[in-house]
Amino acid sequence: MKSLGSIIILAFVLFTGLHAGVRAELSRESISLGETVILRLHVEGGDAQEPIISKLCNTKVISTSRSNNMQIINGSVTKAQVLSYSFAPTASCTIDPISVMVDAKQEQTQALSLHVKPMSITKDSPFILTMQAEKSDVYVGEPLKVTIKLKQRKNAQAVDSKFAPPELKNFWIKAQQQSKRYEEGEYHVTEITYIMAAQKSGQQHIGRAQLQIAQRTRSRDAWGQWFPQLQWRSFFTNELDINVKALPQGINLVGDFKISATLDKTQAAANDAVNLTLRIVGAGNIEDIGSLKPFIDGVNIFEEDATIQSNLKDARYQGLWQQKMAFVSQDDYTIPSIEVKYFDPQSQSVKSMKTEALHVKIKGNAPKKEETLNIERSLDEKEVAIETRVVTQESYLWVMTLVGGFILGIASMLIPWKRLKKEDDTLNTLNMRDEKSILNFLLNHIADAEVSAMVHLLEQKLYEGKSVTIDKKQLKNILKRYKVSP
Repeated sequence: MKSLGSIIILAFVLFTGLHAGVRAELSRESISLGETVILRLHVEGGDAQEPIISKLCNTKVISTSRSNNMQIINGSVTKAQVLSYSFAPTASCTIDPISVMVDAKQEQTQALSLHVKPMSITKDSPFILTMQAEKSDVYVGEPLKVTIKLKQRKNAQAVDSKFAPPELKNFWIKAQQQSKRYEEGEYHVTEITYIMAAQKSGQQHIGRAQLQIAQRTRSRDAWGQWFPQLQWRSFFTNELDINVKALPQGINLVGDFKISATLDKTQAAANDAVNLTLRIVGAGNIEDIGSLKPFIDGVNIFEEDATIQSNLKDARYQGLWQQKMAFVSQDDYTIPSIEVKYFDPQSQSVKSMKTEALHVKIKGNAPKKEETLNIERSLDEKEVAIETRVVTQESYLWVMTLVGGFILGIASMLIPWKRLKKEDDTLNTLNMRDEKSILNFLLNHIADAEVSAMVHLLEQKLYEGKSVTIDKKQLKNILKRYKVSP
C-alpha cells in the first residue's frame, strides 16, 4: 500500500514538472473606452509565485483573483492556477511579457495587444458623462466655471460608483458648487460645477473626469462555470483645451472690484490706537490681494492677517477681502489714499480703485511752531541800525534774566518740595492692569532691546488677539528702571 502511494506521489511530481508553464490571455482583445477587460495568467505546474502587478496599459489594476484546479486524465496529473487581473485601459496598448516563478524556474508569457475604441454614446446609453466650460478664453487668475453633467437613464441600475475629478495641470480649483439634481426626459441628471483658475498663460489642458459604475452581472470562469459578480465600467467626460492669456505687466488681479476704508474714530488721545478696516468686494481672484499696509512717518502701524470669504452666487464666484490695522501716534496724522489696480476682462482695460485720505486728530496736541530761516546778508547802513537795536534788546533781556534768577532763587526757598515730590511720584505711577498705557509709555523707550521685546508681546496681546504670557516681574523691573512705580 505504501509502495502504491509513493508511486502516485512520484507520478504527480513528474507529470507536474512535465506540464510546467505559463500562458496569458485577455477576456477581450478589443473594447470601447470605459469598458473593463481581464488579463488571465494560466500557470501549470507545482508551486507558483504570484507576480505583483499594480498597473496594466498605464492603468491601475481594479481587482485581482486566484483559482486553483487539479485534473487527472489518463493517469496524468495536472495542477493549474489561474491569476486574473481586471483593469480599464484608456488607450490601445501592448502588454509586455510577464515573468512568473514556477517550481523555482522563471517562466514567461507571450506579449498581448489590446485595442481600445472611442466610447460610443447613443441616445439609449445607460450613462452619459460630459464636461463643459463657460468660455474657452480666460486670463491668468480669472475664475472659470466648468460643469460636469452625469445623465443616468431611469431604468439603469448601479450597485456602486466611484468618481474621479478631471486631471488638472496649471489649474487649481477655487470652489465647488453643491451638486444639482433634476430630470431631463428619460434621464436623471446630476450637475457638479467647479470654479477653476489658470496659473499659467498659454494653451492649457483639462483632462477627462471619470465615473466608475458597478453593476450586477453573470460571468463564466476559466473552468466554464457561471457565477454572479459585480462588473465595473468606466465612463469618461470629454477633454477641454483652454486658451489662457497673460495679464498686463505689473497687474495680478483680474475681475471687478470695489474698495472701502472705515475708521472707528477720527479723534484720539496721544498713543491711543485708531482702528482701520479695509474691505474689497467683487468677482475675481480676490485671494491674490496682498498686504495693503501704508507707510506713515512717525506713526506705528500694526496689521492683522487678511481674511477672505468666498461663495458662489447665481453661479458666479464672488468674495470679500478684509484687513484690519491699528495706528498709534503722538501727533496728528493722515492715512494716505490706498490704491489697487486690476484688469477688467469686460472692458479689456486696467482699472484703479482707491480709498479717500483719512485725517486723525490727536487731542491735546499743541500745533508745532513754525521754524524761521535766518539768512545772513552783507551789512549796509540800514542793517547796521537794525543790528544796533537788536543788540540793545539783547542787553535788556540779559539784565531781566539776572533779576528773574534772583527772584526765582528766593521763591525756591519757599516751595514745599516734599509735597511736589509726592505729586511727581503720582505722575510716574502706572497701573499694572492698564496694559495699553504701559505700552504707550514703553514706545518712548523702544531703542532698549528688552523694552522692544516687551512691546512686541503687548502688541500681540492687545492688537492681534494672540494668547501670550507677560512676565509681570520683568515688566515691573523695566518700569522701575525708567523711574515709574508700577
